[in-house]
Amino acid sequence: MSSKKIKEHLLLSCEQQILQKYIIVQDKIKGIIASLDDATKSSAGDKHETARAMLQLDREQAGERLVEIEKTLEVLHKINLTKSATHAHLGSLVTTNKGNFFLSISLGVLIHQSNHYYCIGLQTPIGKLLFGKQVGDTFSFRETNYQIKAIE
Repeated sequence: MSSKKIKEHLLLSCEQQILQKYIIVQDKIKGIIASLDDATKSSAGDKHETARAMLQLDREQAGERLVEIEKTLEVLHKINLTKSATHAHLGSLVTTNKGNFFLSISLGVLIHQSNHYYCIGLQTPIGKLLFGKQVGDTFSFRETNYQIKAIE
């Protein structure tokens, strides 16, 4: 399978996982809003106010999580899979002697056709080390030495 097809698959998998998280957080917010509406109809004094305050805090936290997810989706949408370069950049598939890295978002390991691909963000420590590297370059991460075999 071509590297372009692999990158397309990895990008789609990243998007699907992030969209699932987005839907989960949206559903949580809807549930919190419904609970707030129900709590408004009740008037149990201090206990009522404490419950409303906790729900409001939960809603704020879920809203912050939603903003984080939206920012992650923005990063994914910036990836141009047709862009070729000799240096590792956002959207690159970097093959090393110790593993395969897809420079995208921090998502962990994705498996495609029995191969493991580490989806990492450019802001991560290993992402910072990989960014701008070329084939043949080496780097060390957590006492492991890596050599770049290919950048696609």
